[in-house]
Amino acid sequence: MTTHPASLTFPLTLQAISCAIILAGLLASAAAAASPAGQLPVPERGFVSSEPAETWEQGLISGNGTIGANVLARPLDETIVLTHERLLLPMGKPVVPPDTASRLPEIRKLIDQGQYHEATRLAFDLSGQESFMYPDPFVPAFDLNIKMQSEGKVSDYMRSVDFQTGEATVHWADSRGAFERRLFVSRADKVAVLLIRGPKPGAVDCRLELTPRRPSAKLDSRKRERSNERFERHLTDVKTTAEESRLTFSNGFAKAYPGSIQALQGVARVVATNGKTSAEGSALVVTGADEVLVLVDIKLLYEPKRSVLAETTESLGKIPADYQGLLMRHRRIHGEMFNRMRLDIGGGSDHQLTTEQLLARSTNENLSKALIEKEFDAGRYNIISSTGELPPKLQGLWAGTYDPPWASDFTHNGNVPSAIASMMMGNTPELMLAYTSYIESIVPYLQVNAKHIFGARGVVLPSRSTTHGYNNALAPDFAGGFWVAGAPWAAHFFYDYYLYTGDRKFLTEHALPFMEQAAMFFEDYLYEGPGGKYIFSPTTSPENSPGNTKCQGTFNATMDVAAAKELLGNLIAASGELGVNKAKIPVWREMLT
Repeated sequence: MTTHPASLTFPLTLQAISCAIILAGLLASAAAAASPAGQLPVPERGFVSSEPAETWEQGLISGNGTIGANVLARPLDETIVLTHERLLLPMGKPVVPPDTASRLPEIRKLIDQGQYHEATRLAFDLSGQESFMYPDPFVPAFDLNIKMQSEGKVSDYMRSVDFQTGEATVHWADSRGAFERRLFVSRADKVAVLLIRGPKPGAVDCRLELTPRRPSAKLDSRKRERSNERFERHLTDVKTTAEESRLTFSNGFAKAYPGSIQALQGVARVVATNGKTSAEGSALVVTGADEVLVLVDIKLLYEPKRSVLAETTESLGKIPADYQGLLMRHRRIHGEMFNRMRLDIGGGSDHQLTTEQLLARSTNENLSKALIEKEFDAGRYNIISSTGELPPKLQGLWAGTYDPPWASDFTHNGNVPSAIASMMMGNTPELMLAYTSYIESIVPYLQVNAKHIFGARGVVLPSRSTTHGYNNALAPDFAGGFWVAGAPWAAHFFYDYYLYTGDRKFLTEHALPFMEQAAMFFEDYLYEGPGGKYIFSPTTSPENSPGNTKCQGTFNATMDVAAAKELLGNLIAASGELGVNKAKIPVWREMLT
């Protein structure tokens, strides 16, 4: 994990989100309750919970890699937080690291003299930055609010996620019978799909509205204030509308810059079977419906003053208003991926138990096998659901605040590698291409890092990135700019893809070129020390400060040495496999010695 230079707390990594969003439901679960079809079953590969979410971190999640949905699962006053994988809040034009390579000898001399703090401070002063700079943060798009009324007391509340279908279900009852809301985000039709149904025809009344994301009152007040302040400062022209069968949401961005997103637009198509709909301000009121189907799409605009509301409405109108049919189309894709692997340690029939029952049976000395299997599935479900054109960010595909911890970015010095580590061994190689294509897209920035900071050819991947890859991870007491293990660590996953798939075309056109760029940096960066061995300086070991220096800025960090050695070994093997780089292989072998 990575920490803010001024903080000792850890971020909500994707692994932590597996616990906070999925397992929080597990820890609060209870016996299944009655549903329109009888009891709400416990999914064999999924879970049931008896408590609604207090904050977005505890919501039920679904996603197709591009659009994410987080269901807070409140029966009568529901909030569904919608996100888009590329919704990275523009914070102004990226800051190019100044060309300070000529001062590198001074930094190395300070490190040689044991003046680690002074070397770190000098690098920060040379950057010209006022403080540590995060890249554009990942933020939510908008909320879908659903208000319903009960007749009598609400009872038999349950919520559930089925990992095999990606379907999140909220179930409750009142004096009329049982109600359900079911939601998934379709990989086939590329939209979020919501169904609201009641115990009998004409029983569904609801009020629907798209609204800006407002953090829960349960959130720490200062965090809530920071989120609201950023919303007010950075989002412009916020507009919501309601029509007979459509809701819309749009906003601009105060600090948009060339190449960034310029605006966001969302459309919700509402189909009320045998019911009536009417607009009340920006809300759509449905009365007397047998069931209500809502289809939601999110578009990011890169051209100023352009609207796609009409064409998005048209495309939504072409999607069949058939929840089960749409679910089956999605399940064929999502379920096929998810079911390629499972952990079976003998949980057996215990999968039919509620999580409350599983937890009651589980102790440190005698862990519930079914519970462990469900936790394994939860992590796998998260990775699949949050991988689209981009790999998972720090909090996957889900966001609940405009001021997310650690910008909810791509944190390369631990979090992203952890999130994608199971993609190949988990038999989902196609997901790894989201990572490799993203890394390739930021190579021009990585080349600037190598040249400006270290006076070297090749590439330097910073500890964090989103819309750009410039290395701005510097602070007076934080040596993030010294980290050089990023590119060789990324190269590991490029080569790993080839080893698993045997795809020589990928090896030739993608893996080898990136590996060569990463090695080129070390050819220029490394220098020979008095003992005849290469010295890695300056460098840093993320999250660690040597005990005798209390400073992250250092030399010969084990991570960097290990990553460089693996890179050169893999590069020699790949070049031999393809019969290329015959003149370079002896150079790399000599570097290894």
